[in-house]
Amino acid sequence: MKRILLSLAAFGLAACAEPAIQPRDGDLPRPRGFSPSVEEDQIRGENGEILTTEQARARLDQMTVNDGQRTRRLDDEFNVTARDRNETWPIDSLTYKRFNNTTERAIYLRRALGRYALAEARQRGLGTQLSKVRSAAARTTSSTSAEWWSQNVHKGDLAAGQAGRRVSLPETIKSTVRNSSQIAAFGDLPAIRGTAIQEARGRFVPEFYAEASRQKENETTTSPAIAAGAARAIDRTDEVEFGVRSRLLTGGEISVSQRFTTTNTNRISYIPGEQSRSQTTISLVQPLLRGSGVGVNDAPRRIANLDTGIATEEFRRQSEAHLMEVERAYWNLYVARAVYVQKAHLAAHGRRLAGQVSGRVDIDADPVLVTRARSLAEQWTADTIRAQAAMDNAEFRLAALVNDPRMGPSGVELIPSSAPNGALKGLRTNDTIEDIFVNRPELQQAILQYEASLIREGIAANQALPELDLVLEATSEGGANGSSFSDALSNRGGGSGNLIGLKFSVPLGFDERDARYKRRRLETIQQERQVLNVVSTILLEVDVSANEYIVACNDLIAQRQSLAAAQSSLRTVRNRWNDGVGGENGIALLSALLASYQQVQATEQAVATARATREIAAANLARARGVLLDRWGLKTDIRKDIRDQPTYKLVSR
Repeated sequence: MKRILLSLAAFGLAACAEPAIQPRDGDLPRPRGFSPSVEEDQIRGENGEILTTEQARARLDQMTVNDGQRTRRLDDEFNVTARDRNETWPIDSLTYKRFNNTTERAIYLRRALGRYALAEARQRGLGTQLSKVRSAAARTTSSTSAEWWSQNVHKGDLAAGQAGRRVSLPETIKSTVRNSSQIAAFGDLPAIRGTAIQEARGRFVPEFYAEASRQKENETTTSPAIAAGAARAIDRTDEVEFGVRSRLLTGGEISVSQRFTTTNTNRISYIPGEQSRSQTTISLVQPLLRGSGVGVNDAPRRIANLDTGIATEEFRRQSEAHLMEVERAYWNLYVARAVYVQKAHLAAHGRRLAGQVSGRVDIDADPVLVTRARSLAEQWTADTIRAQAAMDNAEFRLAALVNDPRMGPSGVELIPSSAPNGALKGLRTNDTIEDIFVNRPELQQAILQYEASLIREGIAANQALPELDLVLEATSEGGANGSSFSDALSNRGGGSGNLIGLKFSVPLGFDERDARYKRRRLETIQQERQVLNVVSTILLEVDVSANEYIVACNDLIAQRQSLAAAQSSLRTVRNRWNDGVGGENGIALLSALLASYQQVQATEQAVATARATREIAAANLARARGVLLDRWGLKTDIRKDIRDQPTYKLVSR
């Protein structure tokens, strides 16, 4: 019977063991933090239930729900008695601290805060600028064919002696996803956080243990009756104990053990002097207050799951920021090449004009004109050298961000093949607050951190309770003469016993657990305010980024008009110059001509910069709306790395 009991108990504990670390579907961070709140709000809205900010705040503060007939308090969430219904929440009472449903409370409050944030965002308004984005984009000329330098930017002969490599913006983004060590490092963070899930589970994995000892005593006898007249009493005890023990999800600890003891002595109290005994023990210690409950003991795993979700959102945020920098560097390279082409074109005009003036010294040109023309020509040539250096630096920065080996070697000229034609991939003007709430990773992080803070508060509340443990133990013993363990285990004439007890302790004052609980409550309040602050910041970013895009579109229109005016002025001054440079107006006319050339180049540079700025503004608007990855057809997913370890990557949808 003892063997059967021992085998069943050991098998039950071993069945609780888990396989090696592998992510489970339940452990992956889905759905995202704000998604349930948004979905619930949309369903209730279809049923005609529209929450005001006051109603949403009341649900959050008073823990109320509408069951379709009446509004009721969620008393069962906290074991609040009827006497407490209309009073302040008894946060320091025993019934309040004993959260039986810590997880459910955290989920409810997280959803309630999400609906309150949605209601507040609607009341404040959003999208006042988004409605103007499409019309601003439609007014802006998309084609660059009217800009003479745009074709030269895409040519591969700007840097003499270098092999050219044409790269489009989509190709650059894909290459970044494949090769960027920075994005790969970002992806390791959620994988590292994910190991904490198995770490939390590991607390409940059964553990086999074994102990062995040998004790020998040799002492002088004080009476002949102790050792049958021997001068010394000799005792030798060998003991072996092994078993299986495990923590339980309820907070208890169960163990099944088998102990064998052999005694060899010359004391006459042992007849015979060599005996063996066995003891089979099953014990259970179950907390009833502090440390009790599945919700409290499973909380570390849930917190680890939430932390993994937070890290996943952080990976998404950091990846979006990196791709944003890549896109910015790509268009900065376009601008740098355009400026180089424009300045080289201006330097050629300067050299031609200086030669023209020098050739007419003996006819009608003043020597001052020659000096002035040569000086400007040399200055414009020097500007070309600096523009080439800026172009090289832009290439270096883009290559460093992409981390593609094919872009790294010296002697390779990066040639952007994509034109800043104002294409708004993935840009919609009918965005809703709900879409932005679900898409922005910063909002997801904040709301998940709030839920984790609520769970930590529940753990701290439970730890602030008095200690009250139930102790149960059952033993079965057997014995036999000699040193045979099998005879001792099979002996059915042995004894048995049991133990039932309670263990209680309570601090006689405000101890460290109460202080920890108070700190957790304050942290939860702080995190709630942080969520609302992030909401305000996101709403601001959306409207500001939309406004920046509109300004960039209008600026491009204004710069193109300014370029047309500068080119018209240059044609007028150049025609007058071609009529002759003699007379008193020669110096003034040359100054006007040189200034016109510089003005045209400056406005050409402004147009190229405005085009790139509009592209960057469009990408920033997509980032503010949380769809920058969607813009490039990317998503985050878990994969295996070269060491067969889990990591997070950007993959195609």
